[in-house]
Amino acid sequence: MDPEFVEFCISQGALTFGEFKLKSGRISPYFFNAGLFCTGHAIERLGFYFARKISSTIKPSQYDIIFGPAYKGIPLCVATAISLSRDFGIDKPWCFNRKEAKEHGDKGVFVGTQPQNGSRIVLIDDVFTTGGAKEEAIAQLSSVAKVSIAGVFIALDRKEKNDAGEDSIAAFEKKHKTRVHSIAAAPDVFEYLEGKKIGGKAYVDKKMHAKFSEYCKKYGV
Repeated sequence: MDPEFVEFCISQGALTFGEFKLKSGRISPYFFNAGLFCTGHAIERLGFYFARKISSTIKPSQYDIIFGPAYKGIPLCVATAISLSRDFGIDKPWCFNRKEAKEHGDKGVFVGTQPQNGSRIVLIDDVFTTGGAKEEAIAQLSSVAKVSIAGVFIALDRKEKNDAGEDSIAAFEKKHKTRVHSIAAAPDVFEYLEGKKIGGKAYVDKKMHAKFSEYCKKYGV
């Protein structure tokens, strides 16, 4: 886990604690909202954390394109490609998909570099829930070229089962013969934050950590 990243998320208000009803209907003791990385500084730093994770995980020779699925993955892939080049000396092209193909101007489904047969894709997104957006993007990529997924990188891994009680990340990894890497995972975040003050404030006490543990017993992988 990257402690600096966790503290950055809290400073931006993207990681909060309390009681939140998720889209799935689950009542979660925490909430992660990547949409709040919405300033130039915030998206620049988020791109850096992704780039640092990628550069320490896989070799530049193992992938060709930084890809972000629409919509939240769009600024992520661009910011990450910038940071890889500026901070790590790794110059890779970026690409993102449209939800629908454009019929004029720069026609087609993809913006940025166009995937080719043999392209090895690093896919970037904020979180992994059911993997639906990623499956849709991979289907689009595969419809125009024979590509492979060199790795998937997400900001936060909630370490949860899907509604069918399955580990959706494990199923995705098996299906696409790849790995899903996270900058941080929820259990590590709670372990790191318990009793720790950030900016003079403690966000996770024993009671909050206990709530998270109960949540994991019910929904965790």
